[in-house]
Formats: sequence, C-alpha cells, structure tokens
Amino acid sequence: MYKIYHNIFPDYIINGFNISTTTKIRESRQISKLLYKMTPAKTLNKQRHTSFRGPTIWNDIPKDFKVVSNLRFYRLYKNYLIEHPHVL
Repeated sequence: MYKIYHNIFPDYIINGFNISTTTKIRESRQISKLLYKMTPAKTLNKQRHTSFRGPTIWNDIPKDFKVVSNLRFYRLYKNYLIEHPHVL
C-alpha cells in the first residue's frame, strides 16, 4: 500500500484501489483523512485477499508512517507491529 499511496506502482495496479476523503470536525478543528475504500468481503477467502487486507491495514497505521521514505517506513512499521501485535 505504501507504493500505491506514493504512486510507485504501475497505473493498472493503482487504479484497483479507490481513495475516499473523510472529514471530521472535532473541537472546532477540521481533520481530513485519506482512506482507501474497501470492497465488501463476504467470504473468508476474499477477506484474505490483498484488495481487502491492504486497505484495511493501511487505514489503521499512523499517518506519520505514510509520509516518510520507503526504507524508513519499513523500519517504523516493523517496530509498530512489534509493539501492537493485534494489528494483524
């Protein structure tokens, strides 16, 4: 998802994932988020597919991880998973 978010993958792969913008107003502050839309998954097999798991995991990681360089992202995410094993 990192490479899709930063347009590193080819267009035919990137086009398979849709981004939605959600805006929340909390305590007189506007917060915008870019989240990937997930296709509904009725079967267990579909829930294990990349088109479902990728956006699910990506939407749950902290925003700070998404804007760093590729190598730094993997280090941060590895440490995040060690500290939060329930994420996967």
